[in-house]
Amino acid sequence: MRGWRLLPCSVRGKTPLLKRWPTLASSDLATIQGWAAEHSECNWGVATGPESRVFVLDVDGESGRASLAALVAKHGLLPVTLASRTGREDGGEHRWFRCPQGQEIRSNAGKLGEGLDVRGAGGYVIVPPSIHESGRAYQWANPEHPTADAPKWFLDLLAGGTQTVHNPPRAHISIFFEGQRNDGLARLGGAMRRRGATQAEIERRLTAENQQRCRPPLPTDEVRKIAASVARYEPGGPDPLETAWKAVLDEPHPRGYGQFIALARTLQLARPGLSIALPLIRIGDHMRCDWTQVRRWRKRAVCEGWLRLTEHPIPHRKAGMYAFNEKSVPLRPTVPLSQMPH
Repeated sequence: MRGWRLLPCSVRGKTPLLKRWPTLASSDLATIQGWAAEHSECNWGVATGPESRVFVLDVDGESGRASLAALVAKHGLLPVTLASRTGREDGGEHRWFRCPQGQEIRSNAGKLGEGLDVRGAGGYVIVPPSIHESGRAYQWANPEHPTADAPKWFLDLLAGGTQTVHNPPRAHISIFFEGQRNDGLARLGGAMRRRGATQAEIERRLTAENQQRCRPPLPTDEVRKIAASVARYEPGGPDPLETAWKAVLDEPHPRGYGQFIALARTLQLARPGLSIALPLIRIGDHMRCDWTQVRRWRKRAVCEGWLRLTEHPIPHRKAGMYAFNEKSVPLRPTVPLSQMPH
């Protein structure tokens, strides 16, 4: 197991099953076997950082690949190293590197670019043969390959306070893939209509957004239908977040995190089968707290399985698209301990 410190995580999820996992994660075989017997269907994580002597670059989907391409074009190639594939439907990859001597690599999200996260001290990643929530298995791309040393330029970026690489324009916007395109354009059009836009204005904007953000773009006639549909509503109209918040206030929910979960659930009930927006600043205004507190609640809800990210957040808007789950988790076959990373 390469001396890595392992920890059991939820079935088809990423939530640690150990309350004090940063200190309890272990490389002791007997301890791991005990966890495997107690949590026979769990996923497995590796606690990254100096104790395991590794840190991980997490490349998420198209935005992550675009950001990584921008880094490589500016600074040079990354060395070939141990790599694993995640179960994301749009593709995901973990690249494993040795922790450098004399430099602590801290976990961060988006510092290197959209869709690029780093898991170092205090972090963890899910490893094969775990099962992603999509039902796909995490897989090693080159299981016999050693972990490489990261190049100096990469370590310098991680140590620096800011990131100077500019991503391609599309890396700063949310991309709509098949199954998301109609809903995504309808949301954009609905927001325009609430601000008083005409059908012609909505159609022009959605036509441009369709070409820039939809993968692949929808037929022109379909975009026109979406614009016509949202234009049927009176300008202004109810704001989804406002409506959901009023409903939550009419119900006896505990303040704070409980209200946040109730708000997400109410938003989802109004949009069955579709993604919901969770803008941190606006929610903070309603709940009379700083948006950073809302971010902590949102992160906790993801860790506990209430929320699942469906589209990459847009950092400068402090928003993201999620699906609300009632925490009903399907089971999977037991994974033999022999298939654990070695």
